Amino acid sequence: MPAIKNPQRRSNGVAVEVASVLGSGTSKISKKIRDIERLLSKRRDKLPANVIVENERALAALKIEKKNATKIQQVKKNAKKYHMVRFFEKKKALRKYKQAKKEYDQLISSNSEKKEIKKAKKKLSHCEIDLAYVVYFPKSCKYIALYPTNSSESEKDETLRKGLLKTEAERNQYKKQYEQMIKDGTILVEDILKGETAATQQSIQDQEDEAPDAAQEQDDAEDDFFE
Repeated sequence: MPAIKNPQRRSNGVAVEVASVLGSGTSKISKKIRDIERLLSKRRDKLPANVIVENERALAALKIEKKNATKIQQVKKNAKKYHMVRFFEKKKALRKYKQAKKEYDQLISSNSEKKEIKKAKKKLSHCEIDLAYVVYFPKSCKYIALYPTNSSESEKDETLRKGLLKTEAERNQYKKQYEQMIKDGTILVEDILKGETAATQQSIQDQEDEAPDAAQEQDDAEDDFFE
């Protein structure tokens, strides 16, 4: 590398180079990170102080940008992979909630026994948690199906059985989290219902635009239900 005759010019150049890769994807950002790390590693003792500072700042900024870009890519990947299973589970959770709400309201209006009302309210609460689960499950994470279908082979295969038990524990942990958020008022079921009504037509269009090929959907759905 030729000697740096104008430190200030080189410093400005670093900023320009960093700006050129921001938002360009993880591969270009990773390459720029390697370039800067290589420069600092091999020529630190020959670089002016201001150039070192600029490169270190650029390196820190690029690492944050790479982390954000990786997360965005993961969200997009999961949105496509788990699109169908989440869509069908949301429909199922919404249907169960509406049924439970209807039963509860009927018991209240008919002045039924407190025991029956209490039982219906508990059922309704479970349905609210399930609805929150399918709507708010983090898109950056691998989706854990709320209504999995386990084959009889899972009972025979010890490794598979342990995996299913681990998945069940993770699923319950998420459900406890959403249960607490509902209690705290962080999640309002009314908002979910309003959003569902307002977004119905747009959701249908999005599903048509984003849905993967039929064969891939089948493979993904089978994988998801065995999570």
